Amino acid sequence: MQIFLPYLKPYDIAKVLDHRRFRKQILECDWLISGVKNNTRAIYHPITQMYKGNLDFIEHYRDCLKLYLLGNPLSLSESYKALECIPDFLKDADWYFDNFKKRLYTKDPVYYAGFSRWGQSYINYYYVDGVWKEYQVKK
Repeated sequence: MQIFLPYLKPYDIAKVLDHRRFRKQILECDWLISGVKNNTRAIYHPITQMYKGNLDFIEHYRDCLKLYLLGNPLSLSESYKALECIPDFLKDADWYFDNFKKRLYTKDPVYYAGFSRWGQSYINYYYVDGVWKEYQVKK
């Protein structure tokens, strides 16, 4: 599970995600939100731990994606709502957004050719208990 953030603004993310990851993001946001609200075993996943105190951001991010998918102009409004409640750990985290550009390019170098200048990465980062941690992804 992952919340892809190659940019800070959800609307900008909606414009660049490929169809497969776009739909998966909506599902993973739903899974994360449900995991926290219903205290399911998803609560133990590092991404759920990362965002458990910031569900409002995840809900607005997800709603922006849903509305964008439908062609609804309110997606931009949801994007701004997400920015109003951006988690502190994402403020000034350009390196984190850049790593997602690398991850997306690694996953699909043809579709994400525009991210080629960042190169590839097989590392995911998580912010848990006030510390950035990394996870090596299998190649």
